[in-house]
Amino acid sequence: MDADAPNPSITLSKKEFWALWLTLFLIAYNISVISPVMPLLVRELNTSIGYIQSALVLFSLVTASFAPTSENLCRFYGRERIFLGGLLLYGLGIVAMALSPTIGFWVVSFSLLTGLAATPLVSAPWSIMDFAYDGKQEEQATVAFILASVIGGLSGSLLGGFIASHFGWRWSFTPSLIVFVLVMVMGRTLPSTSVPRKVPIDWVGGLVSFLGFGSILLGVGLAGEYGWWKPKQVFSIAGLVIPPFAVSIVPTLISVGVICLGFFAVWQRQQQQPAGIPLMRVGLLRNAVFVNGLLTAMLHTLVTSGIQFNLYQSLPIILPLNPFQTAIAVLPYTLTMVVVVVLLLKRLKIDQQLFPKYLVHIGLSLLIVGLLAMYWAIAPDMTTLSILPALMLMGMGSGLFSVYIGRLTYATTSKREKPEGTGIYNPCQQLGSSLGRGILGTILITSASIDVVDQVAQLMGLSLSSEQRLNAITALQRMVQTFSKQERREALARVLPEPVMAQLPEVARLAAVEGMKIALLVAIAVSVVCLLLSTQLPKRGRRRP
Repeated sequence: MDADAPNPSITLSKKEFWALWLTLFLIAYNISVISPVMPLLVRELNTSIGYIQSALVLFSLVTASFAPTSENLCRFYGRERIFLGGLLLYGLGIVAMALSPTIGFWVVSFSLLTGLAATPLVSAPWSIMDFAYDGKQEEQATVAFILASVIGGLSGSLLGGFIASHFGWRWSFTPSLIVFVLVMVMGRTLPSTSVPRKVPIDWVGGLVSFLGFGSILLGVGLAGEYGWWKPKQVFSIAGLVIPPFAVSIVPTLISVGVICLGFFAVWQRQQQQPAGIPLMRVGLLRNAVFVNGLLTAMLHTLVTSGIQFNLYQSLPIILPLNPFQTAIAVLPYTLTMVVVVVLLLKRLKIDQQLFPKYLVHIGLSLLIVGLLAMYWAIAPDMTTLSILPALMLMGMGSGLFSVYIGRLTYATTSKREKPEGTGIYNPCQQLGSSLGRGILGTILITSASIDVVDQVAQLMGLSLSSEQRLNAITALQRMVQTFSKQERREALARVLPEPVMAQLPEVARLAAVEGMKIALLVAIAVSVVCLLLSTQLPKRGRRRP
């Protein structure tokens, strides 16, 4: 019997269903709470926003890279055992994050412990639902699971941010611990969906693929802080400068990653011989429809997560908003998306009149229109109402896209491949979210820093050399990523004359507007690529991923 063959007699009690629902809520909360606590985390652990962004990228990378190995473990020990083991590891990671004395300890706790644990936790609810429900029950469970992630994300931004601002960032993980205990109590008796099968686990392939993807994505995450080629600052570990020549650490990491992935490809080819068991099932990864849908969904997540992250960074500068008010200002996007998802799955059956592929196209088109509206709405004299129509258009587009992209992605996968596919699909969306924050966030901070330095130099009548200008931009970027608003003002007041300091808020406001516009143009370009990729998807697919 196949390791993931469905059990026709499986039933899911209400307690077990809510255990799965809370699991998805827990993952979403723990990721989304990082954005509002980031400034406090940076100050207390003496780090930078760039490092936190890299930790987010690393988390998603670990989760995505571990997906094939996680499926091997499920076939070896059984999915339910791996789920409970992952849950225990996730709880340990949450406690370690809250008690972290240094940034290194925090990164290990968040990126490695919770990253590894999140892989089976994300895929198990959807896999178990496949076996437990059908028809109308399946649609209702789909709505509930989508809402679990959305509500978890909202709770992390709002509740987590509120707790962090009033009691400290460590206390913001208290809701995570409470939900973790609830899941442990309610999920101990999850039904079995598979028969364990003793197959070798490809640890070498898993390690090499992790190192390859990790090096490349870590390099991308550090590009804003260390430079793409010419080093903005020296990268060193225990006093050892890496690399030992005048090149940024970024191309070094990317080169190492490419070499590791080349070795991984050779290793997988050897493992496909009769004597070996490959880490990844070639049939699934050669499925053009699945891979195309995976990339399309990941680019969509990159755009939406990146733009939301940039709004959290730029709106407090353009408008006099605190973190909680900023979260409220961005909230219409998520609320609109939730309304659209619920209406499409519970009330409106427009997929009976239009092919799901065309609905995905409409969704991406609405997203692009929303981004264009956001581009024109962002201005020095804007208000929170100025971006409301743009956020609602983006929410409508993302809602349409989210409901149907999964069906098309899984259109040509078999029931046996669904658990592994889900284990890859969901972590890759988290990876897209981290890349969006890293890439679009870097564009915003870099562009704004360049504008501020140039405007301040012009106000002071200075003519900076290329080296002086680069050093000033790098210093300002580090200040933006590390200092609080008051600390930045005090540090700048020590080096800038009072007339310039008086004009600095307006300079910063204009720079944030221009940086946001540049990031939006990049997001629009990526969205167009996403739309073009979606044209290769099938017209119809499964009713749910």
